[in-house]
Amino acid sequence: MSDELVGAVRAAVEATLREQHAVLRDLVRDLPPAVLNWVPGPDMNSIAVLVGHLLDAERYLVAAALGDVVERERERWFRYEAPSAAALLELIDRTEAETSERLARLTAEALVREFSPPNDRLGRCFTGMRWLLHAIQHNREHLGQALLTRQLAQQRGIG
Repeated sequence: MSDELVGAVRAAVEATLREQHAVLRDLVRDLPPAVLNWVPGPDMNSIAVLVGHLLDAERYLVAAALGDVVERERERWFRYEAPSAAALLELIDRTEAETSERLARLTAEALVREFSPPNDRLGRCFTGMRWLLHAIQHNREHLGQALLTRQLAQQRGIG
């Protein structure tokens, strides 16, 4: 695989994740904690939980694409309550910076090599490329849920 192709993959993944982060920023900016932490129903999640989980998973999945192991506190994010929109914006910024640093180290070997992180609760073994695609897909899934949760909160007069 050429350096040019690796660079194109890196740029595409980073641009896509940055676009998703921009949507997250627009989503949470100026929302009060009452909306950020509102849970629309049983077995559902708040915007804060969805954003926290999404970003924690992004860190993990992008690291897995390079064979890096990062510790996760997955369950913590399902109990997370955001003190403010600013706290979520800071989390988005930190995750974006960490992701960019990792993607700068992306190689052709990492894209085609299979990695199975020792702390993966599902025991998955994917190529680096598939871990990156999964990060994008996972973000999009939870971003959509968070956007719908905001719509529901607005319709119900929350916040």
